[in-house]
Amino acid sequence: MENYIPMAITILVIYLLMNVGVGLYGMRKIKSAESYYTSGHAMGPWAVALAFGATCYSATLIIGFGGKAYDVGASLMWVAASNLLFMTYLVWALLGKRVRKLQEKVGAFTVTEMLVKRYRTEALRPVLAIVVAFSMIAYTVAVLTGTARLFEVLFHIPFFWALIIVIFVIGFYVTTGGIVSTVYNDFLQGIVMFIGMVLLFLFVYSRVGFTSGYELLGKTFGETFVSMPGNITWWSLISICLVTSLIPWGMPQIVHYMFIARDAKAVNRAIPIVTIWTFVIVYAVYYVGPMARVILGAGIHTDKVIPTLIATIMPPLAIGIILSSVAAASMSTMAGTSLQASFALSRDLYQKTISRGTSDEKILFISKIITICVIVFSALLAYKQLANIAETFMIGAAASCASFIPILLCGLYWKRGTGKGAIASSTLGFATVVIWSLLFGSDGQGAGGIHAIIPGQIVSWLTFPIASLLTKPLDPEFIRKIMD
Repeated sequence: MENYIPMAITILVIYLLMNVGVGLYGMRKIKSAESYYTSGHAMGPWAVALAFGATCYSATLIIGFGGKAYDVGASLMWVAASNLLFMTYLVWALLGKRVRKLQEKVGAFTVTEMLVKRYRTEALRPVLAIVVAFSMIAYTVAVLTGTARLFEVLFHIPFFWALIIVIFVIGFYVTTGGIVSTVYNDFLQGIVMFIGMVLLFLFVYSRVGFTSGYELLGKTFGETFVSMPGNITWWSLISICLVTSLIPWGMPQIVHYMFIARDAKAVNRAIPIVTIWTFVIVYAVYYVGPMARVILGAGIHTDKVIPTLIATIMPPLAIGIILSSVAAASMSTMAGTSLQASFALSRDLYQKTISRGTSDEKILFISKIITICVIVFSALLAYKQLANIAETFMIGAAASCASFIPILLCGLYWKRGTGKGAIASSTLGFATVVIWSLLFGSDGQGAGGIHAIIPGQIVSWLTFPIASLLTKPLDPEFIRKIMD
């Protein structure tokens, strides 16, 4: 047994038990379907900010894109810059208060329900529910794979048993405490992630430095690793920037965190908190990725780079903290994605479309069962290892963003948008992503590195205004009430 394993396991077990405890606490707070979905709008700025950050940045970022930076080089620092501006600051500044106010005015539990009521068409509900279920499951698979890979490398346990450990803990606290447990755990996980990534950055910096590390990277492995666009095409770099930066604009599990804020003031106060937190996390990840090549050498599997780096350079106590931080990142994201998939299938598809007479009490029970099924199904797909972490994540994110971003942004800022325009935009955007990925590969290499998110966004943004202008506008009085 490696000398770090007993200490790392001890710290991780303590952390996981804290997660279970939060699940039990959250269970006492759940009195209705509304509290399960929205926490009763009781969360302050710190809880909302760190929950948002911990859900956005998971093992997909730390393990998946840290490994991607190992393969590509320093050019992915531009991804960090785009993430900080577009994925964090602008999304809160442009969406935060408006989403919270619209949700309150229409009385929605989920993002899909908010958009259905905004565009006054029930036909939009099953379309978005299917998109959410597909995207969230793909995202959950990526997160599960990243966490299980970490356990596999550090603890030398089979990938299968690593998956079992992760799904048990997350499944428990999500199904017992719903969004309340998820937010409280995310707050805890956001703190642990911050500490863990600072430690990882400092240990790597102490080994190779900053400027000297990049100089050594270029001299040893070639100037490609320290020049633009790195070991990928310009289109690939642009695609990665787009996919990672558009996540909170078009992924409902992240937009949903704006629902739970106490009020618009809490949203405003969350902006500087989440911006500073994000700066530390993303720049640490995209720095340690290329430096891992300097420390470890070439030839390591993309998804095993960061776990191997952690095991190589860090002492037992730090490994335990880092392991907990990545587990924290993964659990927070997977909790959000599995809950959203459950919300989509149970409330948006079943209760509001298939069986409209189902009571909120019954749908609460059904939601918990579906959450468990989503987690187990995602674990089975992760076990099959159909693609690497980054590629799996990018497909799910691209599909969700193509379906949600135009209708969400226009729903908040453009009064002329219609239900038929929203249905056409979401359907064609989603179909474009799926077809493009099937034709040209999950990473778009068959199309010169142009990822499916680019044609998906183009099609959905063109379709929405054209279809809306060609169809009957919504009642002006209704629009005035919800948008003014």
